[in-house]
Amino acid sequence: MYMKDELNSQNINITVPVIIGYSVLDKYLRQKLVGEIISKESSNGKTSNYAQVLDVAISKSEAEDYDLCLEIDLQTLTSLFKNKQVKIYFHAALELDRENQHISLKDYEIDGKTKNWLADQLLETVLNKWMYDKLKKKMNFNFMPQIEEKLGSLNEKLENKLEAKEGVHLIGSLDNLEISNLKAGENELWISVSVTGTGMVELEKLEL
Repeated sequence: MYMKDELNSQNINITVPVIIGYSVLDKYLRQKLVGEIISKESSNGKTSNYAQVLDVAISKSEAEDYDLCLEIDLQTLTSLFKNKQVKIYFHAALELDRENQHISLKDYEIDGKTKNWLADQLLETVLNKWMYDKLKKKMNFNFMPQIEEKLGSLNEKLENKLEAKEGVHLIGSLDNLEISNLKAGENELWISVSVTGTGMVELEKLEL
């Protein structure tokens, strides 16, 4: 009872910065996007393929009001512009839903030229629709399942004493762990994680 009362009186309320390198996000989005066919369905139900995604890379966006820049390498598939290499810059503004612990695409802007006016007009029309229908769904990150899994795992360890180093143990319980803020850095995405709970440090060894 004494230990339980002591734990309840020790409040933890901290915010920890977490960084996710753009190389990690590159790998995540490549798995989702590389090989994707950009197509458009006509009013009679016929589907026309316009381009295929060859590669993607993420960096910090230099455009005002946007967070990330997604560089997309495309290969055209139309009869008029077949096998032409095209590079598109997709500027994305991200939005954090704290209640659902979900990061999603709020707004975007497309920048890309093929040096061919007709191809530019064609790709811009098709890309805008594809970006809205496809990329907005794929550029979202639901962290809640992972947070709940990690929280449960950490609490199991804390309940049985988590050894921070030799002779130093942590005891307690984490009540809540959530993403509270996000910011695009030069080389990585910065995420603030807020943690609340109870706990104490137990010393089992003293060194002179």
